[in-house]
Amino acid sequence: MTATLEPAGGGRPRHWQALAAIAALGVLAYANSLDAAFVFDDIRVVRDDPRLRDLLWWLTPDGYHAAPNRVAAYVSFAINHRLGGTAPFGFHAFNLAVHLGASALVYALGVLAFRAPRLAPSVLAPQARTVAMVAAAIFVAHPLQTQAVTYVVQRMTSLAAMFYLLAVVAYLAWRLGVASGGGRRSGALVYGGAVLAGLLAVRTKEIAITLPAAILLCEVTLFDRPRLLPALPFFAAAALIPLSLVGHAGPSPAALVESASSVTRVQTDLGRLEYLATQLPVIVTYLFMLLVPIGQNIDHDYPVYRTLLAPEVMSAAVVLGAMAATAAYAYLRTSAASRRPLDPAARLAGGCAAWWFLTLSVESSVIPIVDVINEHRVYLPSVGFAVAASMGIALAARRVAGAEVAARATALAGLAIALLLAAATVARNRVWASEVTLWADSASKSPDKMRPNLNLGTALVEAGRPREAEAPLRRAAALDPASALPRVQLAGVLLRQRRTQEAEHELREALRLAPTDPEVLFNLGMLLSRTGRAEEARPLLARFVETAPAAYAGARRIAAERLARP
Repeated sequence: MTATLEPAGGGRPRHWQALAAIAALGVLAYANSLDAAFVFDDIRVVRDDPRLRDLLWWLTPDGYHAAPNRVAAYVSFAINHRLGGTAPFGFHAFNLAVHLGASALVYALGVLAFRAPRLAPSVLAPQARTVAMVAAAIFVAHPLQTQAVTYVVQRMTSLAAMFYLLAVVAYLAWRLGVASGGGRRSGALVYGGAVLAGLLAVRTKEIAITLPAAILLCEVTLFDRPRLLPALPFFAAAALIPLSLVGHAGPSPAALVESASSVTRVQTDLGRLEYLATQLPVIVTYLFMLLVPIGQNIDHDYPVYRTLLAPEVMSAAVVLGAMAATAAYAYLRTSAASRRPLDPAARLAGGCAAWWFLTLSVESSVIPIVDVINEHRVYLPSVGFAVAASMGIALAARRVAGAEVAARATALAGLAIALLLAAATVARNRVWASEVTLWADSASKSPDKMRPNLNLGTALVEAGRPREAEAPLRRAAALDPASALPRVQLAGVLLRQRRTQEAEHELREALRLAPTDPEVLFNLGMLLSRTGRAEEARPLLARFVETAPAAYAGARRIAAERLARP
């Protein structure tokens, strides 16, 4: 079978024009992010990880086994280190290139979908390029994507999504026979490329475990006779995710399931049912933020729901149930057995809803993660939203402007919306400019959460603004009285201002809360030593020297010198 993309004409953009518009929009939206600083986990995971200084090590078995399900992401970080050291610009440019690549694949996915047998008769098929261009424009410009693009460490998400989309697009190209003009060999290369992209996806982040189901979703949505056999290699690739964790988690099924759910943060004590109950309103929140992009926050202060019977949970379940029921209805009403079938585009809309639920399932179901909400988790699911939104715009344009100018009206309306979204992205990227701006924004939106206040105080100290740091650090200490860390940071701020007695009070309280914390032992010991209380300081410094990890080598030397004095 040979398939060709529809010819340009009738107001429809050529492929290069559509892709150029998408790229220009993405560059416009993210140009001001290229000089942003490393923030939050970027510092620990990307900038300061000594393993990333050695690209060749990541290509050895030791490097592979260090993080098998994310090795492709780490290799990309190591490449950045090799090319440009720790300068943030190169990392941000790489992230933007990945985002532009993913956006181009959204365009390709939209074009190919309307060439499939199920969708070819749709009234939207003649303007498939326009619909695909608008979908990609929404995807590339939406401000909710900033956490997956501007936040360097979340390249793990965007790169996995790009490989995931590449696998789906290459699979559809093979399935539709777009590459069959070169014969069987060409088709085999395209199919092999799809499988290779799938392997790269599952070696970038665990969210790619849903790729085989996405392939089957495309089969059911787009083809009259769905095929299972071609999807089997993708199931084999996805199986590598849990299999690579056997040695770390043990062979029991429960351990495998838990390990396969691991993400960049540690797990939480939150139960599975509690996490599921919380995720229902979280998913509705994601939908709202896609529709109305306000309230973005790196550290949401989101309530945890302990029961499925909570009113917020039940109302979210109604919304999501209605969405799932509508998707099922769209499939039924576009089947061959339907007496009065809907336009085939309704089937793709149902597929978009299914894509949404499927690609969120790893992080927003029953696998507890310490942060119940994170905006980067919407990156891959938002593909379904963007395609559905674009079809909605196209159908509205067709109804309002008429079929003759529907493509042009769709393009104008869609790109106008995308430009508004790009402006919001530019504004959001200003927040990501530095640790201070990022955490000031978060602390203002999550004033009753300890971490944003603590991180704002710490960022202000590192920026040379200790007086401004005092208020958020005191706020953090008050919000979490059981944590020693805000008090240690606050003591440092007070010492810089020569408020020794206040600093000592904070350190003593921190020692009570964390009697083995190396920073508390060292700082309080040094304070006592410097204020003429050497005998009182001696047991603290001795304990520090005995227990401090290797990272405190310099401080251990100083403490040892103090202890050696008569």
